[in-house]
Amino acid sequence: MELMEALIPLRLRWSTLWSAHLCLDNEFLDLAQRAGLLHVNVGIESIDSAMLARMNKRQNKADRYAEMFANLRRRGISYSLNFIFGWDHEGPDVYGTTLKFLQEHKVPVAYFNILTPQKGTALFDRLQSEGRILNADDIERWPGQNCHVRVPYCTPTEMEHNIQHMYREFYSTRSMLSRLPPPITRANIALWSVNLSERRMARAAQGHNDFDQF
Repeated sequence: MELMEALIPLRLRWSTLWSAHLCLDNEFLDLAQRAGLLHVNVGIESIDSAMLARMNKRQNKADRYAEMFANLRRRGISYSLNFIFGWDHEGPDVYGTTLKFLQEHKVPVAYFNILTPQKGTALFDRLQSEGRILNADDIERWPGQNCHVRVPYCTPTEMEHNIQHMYREFYSTRSMLSRLPPPITRANIALWSVNLSERRMARAAQGHNDFDQF
C-alpha cells in the first residue's frame, strides 16, 4: 500500500497479478484505483470450494467471487482469471461448469491451464511415486500448456483437447458479444483486443495446447 501511495502523483497506468482476497478489501482497492491500476490478473484456479480446500488455497473464497468481480467493475479496473485443471477429485463436468460460470458473470478474460507439478514439490513427489508423471525431463517445457501427468478421468490427449475446446468456446464470437462491454472506451477496446488475440490463437492451435507460439 505504501508503494501504491507513492504511485499516485506519478499518474501512471499499470497492471499486476495478486491474490483473490485482495479484491475483497475495499480500502486496498480504493487505493489501487487512485494509484492508477488498469488491470489485475487473479489466480482463482477453480470455482469449486471443495477443490480449493484440497489445494490448500484458503485465501480464495468461491462464494465471494461475484462480490470480487463487482468490486473491480465498480472501480473501473479490468481483470483476468487463471484456472488450473487436472486435479484429483475433479470430474469431466468441470469444463462446462466453469464456462457457464464465466458467461454468467461476464468475465472479460480467462486463461485455462493444465496442472503441471514442479520438481521439488510434494505434489510432484506424490505423482511420481504413483507412476503418474509422464516425462519428468519435459515437465518444465510449456508448463500449463501440455499435459505431463496421468489425470484420473481422461487421457493426456483428451485433457489437452478439453482445454483447447474451452479456449475456443470462451473466445467464440457469441461468447465475446455476450460478455464484453461495447468497445467505446480505451479500456473496453483493450479487452476486445485481448479477446480477439486469444480467439486467433485458440483457432490456430492444432493437436496441442501450445498457444504461446502464435
